[in-house]
Amino acid sequence: MTRKKPLALTLGVSLLLSTGVAADASATSSGEERFQPGVTYDLSVTDAERDAIHAEVEALAGRVNSARAGDGTYDPLSLIGAMLDGSSYDSISRGGTAATAYPFPVSNTEANQNEYDRKVAKLAWVVKLATDLGFPVVVQRQPDKYVYAEIGDPDAPEMVMALSHLDSPTASVSPAQLARWRNADGNLGTPGAYHSPYVQDGWVYGAGVQDDSGPTLATLLAAKALLKAGLPLDRRIRIVMGIYEDGGPGTPSTTNTATFQSIPYNSNPSFYDNWAYKNLNREEIPIAAYTSDSRFPVIVGNSGSVTPSVSMSLSADSTKAFRLTDATAGVTLREGDPTLKDIAYGSTTQIASRAIFTLDVAGAGSAERDRFVAAITAAATTKGWLPAAPRTTPKVQTMITGDSLTLEINTDVAMEMPTPQYGRNAVVWGMFLLSKGLGALGTTAADMQLKKAADGIADLFFRDGVEGEAYIGKYMGIPASLLRNPSNGTPNLTFALMGGINSETPTSFYPDASGSLSMPMYVRSMHVTATDSSQATTAVTAAFQAKGFTIGNLGSPVGAGLYVTHDNPLTALQFGSYQASINRNPEKFADPYSLRDVVYPQGTTGGTLAGNFRNKMTAFGAVIPGNERWWHTANERMKVDSAVQMTKMMADGMLEMARYSGPAGAKFMWASIPGLNSDRADLDLLDVTIGTYKDASAAVGTSRLGTQALLGATSFNIPMWNGRGNSAPTASAFALGHAPGGVYLPLTDTEYLNTTYVSPMRLEFKVERPDHMSDEAWAKFVAGGYGDFQFNILVGDAVVPLAVPAGQNADKYFSSRISANNPDAIYLSVNLAITDAPYAGVQAVLADSKTDLYTVNPTYLASNPDPFPGRGAIEQRGFFLFGDGQKNAEFSSPDAVYVTVANAVIDAKPSAVVKKLKGNKNELTITVKQTHIDGSESPVTATFTIDNNAAGTYTVGDYKVYVETKGNTQVRSISIV
Repeated sequence: MTRKKPLALTLGVSLLLSTGVAADASATSSGEERFQPGVTYDLSVTDAERDAIHAEVEALAGRVNSARAGDGTYDPLSLIGAMLDGSSYDSISRGGTAATAYPFPVSNTEANQNEYDRKVAKLAWVVKLATDLGFPVVVQRQPDKYVYAEIGDPDAPEMVMALSHLDSPTASVSPAQLARWRNADGNLGTPGAYHSPYVQDGWVYGAGVQDDSGPTLATLLAAKALLKAGLPLDRRIRIVMGIYEDGGPGTPSTTNTATFQSIPYNSNPSFYDNWAYKNLNREEIPIAAYTSDSRFPVIVGNSGSVTPSVSMSLSADSTKAFRLTDATAGVTLREGDPTLKDIAYGSTTQIASRAIFTLDVAGAGSAERDRFVAAITAAATTKGWLPAAPRTTPKVQTMITGDSLTLEINTDVAMEMPTPQYGRNAVVWGMFLLSKGLGALGTTAADMQLKKAADGIADLFFRDGVEGEAYIGKYMGIPASLLRNPSNGTPNLTFALMGGINSETPTSFYPDASGSLSMPMYVRSMHVTATDSSQATTAVTAAFQAKGFTIGNLGSPVGAGLYVTHDNPLTALQFGSYQASINRNPEKFADPYSLRDVVYPQGTTGGTLAGNFRNKMTAFGAVIPGNERWWHTANERMKVDSAVQMTKMMADGMLEMARYSGPAGAKFMWASIPGLNSDRADLDLLDVTIGTYKDASAAVGTSRLGTQALLGATSFNIPMWNGRGNSAPTASAFALGHAPGGVYLPLTDTEYLNTTYVSPMRLEFKVERPDHMSDEAWAKFVAGGYGDFQFNILVGDAVVPLAVPAGQNADKYFSSRISANNPDAIYLSVNLAITDAPYAGVQAVLADSKTDLYTVNPTYLASNPDPFPGRGAIEQRGFFLFGDGQKNAEFSSPDAVYVTVANAVIDAKPSAVVKKLKGNKNELTITVKQTHIDGSESPVTATFTIDNNAAGTYTVGDYKVYVETKGNTQVRSISIV
């Protein structure tokens, strides 16, 4: 399943990122074109590769119909087995403090139920699990902190990462919640039920199954599937499993951290797991990453919010038949599932998935009552809500008792407030049905306020019988260009009408005594600017007022913070990968496939681990669109099918992230070069994304190549952050750049003005075997049989060769590798040291350097041994040092950095034509078609006059060609000898 393509003369088309103007049309009712984000990503994972990945996941799934943790009926090295065993550990984060000195152990007290011991036990199990699964690299620095496993070529300069957490919060085990937990036998309040997981009726139950022990283990099994599939990847894949996201010890101060680990420009991440990874152990920062701790398809940041009430007085209906006397909303009912109500006690409120409307029909005759019910039944039947399937709770029920008519809606899907666009709002369904029922009464109900309210809600949220994009304001008069972010499609606003359900007791939104319908509407915003937000919310207010509603102040909310910029190609990659996963086999992904037209990247309602990896990490999973969200509540669960789907999507996304999107990648490092500061040459201080290294073959052109073949060319620009990437800045902060309040290093910074920064790096070019190169020619190419690879930089019109000084070892400056799982690619590297200064030529320098930035405080080492003496090793390397042109707190390449090789002939195919002349003479023309490394062809031709038979050996250029004939004029065979 390896993929081949032509060499770098055609690599200009392989830049997998593109930007353009997104269509204004929103997704999608009939006849409308689906909105397309302006930033796109051409996926590299093929259908065949995706099939192979999914097959490996299925083989690892370990599906079981019924099981209890530890009962021996399941494979502990399977996905479901790992989820069961993992959730059997009590890894609830109960708080406490961390020590103030290395190794900063977590406290172990009665108050936190021996947090240290519990976390050490689960992490020890994770180490054994990863080892038993066959991961070649499994690392744990301290027994009470994260574990990571890694796959891929250890020499690959870049790493992509999944960082998630294995713990759960105390919110799910409060006294009230403990009373709600059921064990596998259905018993309430059984001690330890929350960490006694089980599988039943296609669901896995247990604390952490959905947040986030289960999804974290799914990332591990996804990487295992990739390990088994053995598909080509360019970057290493690292799975980091923390254990304190949902609480735990207080993060040590920067001062306490510095007593052990010396980190320039240090600051603390907000999450303990991130502090342990980034600050305590100063691990490698990924080029791209995700956490599995939110929702698919991809979460780009935190949303702003406002919660106005939508109201209308119904007092004018007080004397009329079919007047509303009561309306409540709650969590849907499901036959055979008495625990579904517990979802209301999670950390995010629910959208009304159950609604009960009670009407007074005292003034209505039996014919009117029948007409009203028939219209509702017909509308519900048309929508597929009726009839109810056997042994299920009906989605729509009407009942008349005396002069009281009750309409009850149960959508059968408990939907969380942050994702209203996935539909199934019981209040909206009820208003739609009331509109149909009251409409069937003709003049009897034509002027009722209830009908006006029902018509208004149905038109705003259920036009043409479709929900979906109605919940991002499609029918509220918002300009189409403001519905979604043009770069990635993130909804700028979402509207969760009656979205505050947080109790199993239905909430009233029409008490008869008040005579007023009043519904809270949870509005989440990811708008970039207050101006855009104001324009949109003004339109929303007008739309509701036009329907006769009073609506509270919406203000101009904007997104609270971005994990990645809206135009970051990582979002496009993950969104595209998600779509490809579900589109490849719709039957296996039926639920998310049914919502594909309304699913885009979005914001979230709370923080995630991604917030501490600025512009390098999103949230990717775990909740699949349309699924129930069981976070922070009793009877936490996930469908077995969803667990398998999630693992497939994660594996697909990992492989896509682990492949270069352009011609190059780079390993940043520290180096001791006199007069230069390399402390900022750290991915945590540099804005580097998967789209940083752009193809520059067009800049090199052909005129500068001469007899050389271009193998790869890149250009790049890398700004320096104003601090370590431990925050989620707003879009406006990103827009400010280097200006005051911006995300980049201020150009007025005192150290900046007095320092010349340098960025030492190993820049690597990927050269894939072209289709025209035979096995023999490729082997010769890899071995250097066609001459030395030559690196150059292009500065303006000047080509500057990167040449090793006489007497020095080229291996200190250049390197190459061939990945074990991709024999059809070679990676060629050169060490550069680019300064933030004017260009003044190229200088070759030798310097002590290190790629592992781990640095123990010398004061600590004076009285303590180094706990990891193998880390932070210094090695002398050679660098080509040059300024990037100007001092602007950015590291920029010249017009191009590129690598070439002599454009040698790699294949020669002879052909011959015999032409009969007068007399006994014949004319033999032999052509040898030469194919070069870059795919170009050059023929060598010679013509000979012969007597009759043309058989024999001929010299054609540098070739000896043997011709065998049949008769005098027919060439039987021809070959080079």
